[in-house]
Amino acid sequence: MQQKAILILGGSNDQLFMIDTAQRMGLITVVVDGNDKAPGLLVADHAQAIDFSDTQTVITYCQLLIKQGVHLAGVLTMGSDVPHLLAKIAQHFCWVAPSMQTAKVTTDKFLMKVLFSEHNIAVPKYALVTNNEEIKQQWAAWECSRVIIKPIDAAGSRGVSICRSKADISHLYQHALRNSKSGHVMVEEYIEGDQISTESIIYRKQCYHPGFADRVYDDTPHFHPYIMENGGWQPSSIHTGKRQEICQLIDRVALALNLENGVLKGDIVYSTKYKQPMVIEVASRLSGGDFSASLVPLAHQINYIKTAIQIAIDDPVDLSELTPKTSYIVANRYFFLPPGKLMAIHGIEEAKKMKNLKKLEFNYQIGDDIPVIRNHGQRVGVFIVQGDTRQQVRNLIEQLYQTITFTVDEVPCNGHPRYYRIR
Repeated sequence: MQQKAILILGGSNDQLFMIDTAQRMGLITVVVDGNDKAPGLLVADHAQAIDFSDTQTVITYCQLLIKQGVHLAGVLTMGSDVPHLLAKIAQHFCWVAPSMQTAKVTTDKFLMKVLFSEHNIAVPKYALVTNNEEIKQQWAAWECSRVIIKPIDAAGSRGVSICRSKADISHLYQHALRNSKSGHVMVEEYIEGDQISTESIIYRKQCYHPGFADRVYDDTPHFHPYIMENGGWQPSSIHTGKRQEICQLIDRVALALNLENGVLKGDIVYSTKYKQPMVIEVASRLSGGDFSASLVPLAHQINYIKTAIQIAIDDPVDLSELTPKTSYIVANRYFFLPPGKLMAIHGIEEAKKMKNLKKLEFNYQIGDDIPVIRNHGQRVGVFIVQGDTRQQVRNLIEQLYQTITFTVDEVPCNGHPRYYRIR
């Protein structure tokens, strides 16, 4: 039987785990990325520096490889919010992927809320708005203490803010507008409660939920009105009954989206006010970075990227591989620094001696200018630690934050978000 190949959109650090997983499965990897220095292009079996938003050029490249005998059988990505591009390419070759309609809904936060409301799926109160007055009117009608203002089509928290005062509406609306590709902004009720990140595998209309993590926001009050997460915990500490409710909610979401085979990333809040789980948003794609590539594999020895690849290339799926084999506690946390020139990073060698440290990575190099951090993509770095108990992992987190320190504009800095200040 001819060896299958998979097309992977993106060759950045976010896609390296997928490339490695596919190669370990014995697949040929084909990678496209508009950045000719993307690391994934160097390790792929076939690679081309193509901006994958240009789907026609990607399709032409794939057709050339197929003529050369490469048995391309599917397309996938992780960390890139491009299910519409996956759908378009897959549709051309009759590969497994979300439909164009599913991709459209899961990249438009307003359409998403409309669809879920039609299917009686719990979501915050929401509205599309075009000016400050409309935000004020919705806020007054909902009688809530806070609202979220955000673009309908941005990822990674870009343009998203929490509004506590009507005096802030104007500049937060403009912030959302600047980050919207379509020029559309929505407002929604702020929902208080435990926030959970989920990642689900959908196979033959059945949902499996290997990714289930608590999201950490308590560390980042200094970033308000901008919403900044500081990593998460895998597995979640939410009790079994609430977990079952969340899983049932995701099952209904997949059904509403007509998602029969693929993946579904969810941002869920268990509302203290409404006493039920509610959908903040979902994406018909794999999350980037740590969740699927590190947190779940380290906690449970589950690599569901392999399962997602099997689905994408229409191979048989072994669902037993989604069963946890271990129960470690794993957490990822981020470094946050004030704006300025990064002059030094201290403590790296000492930190690397810690056996429970599983990842330490920085997004800036010495000499780079650090901007005012306003979205997830601007965070300075990340680390991941693993342990047997939450308290052990909490201690490791504090130890890492004390061990790794920085110098910005000749000023010593600690990267913990509790110390974040704009000088």
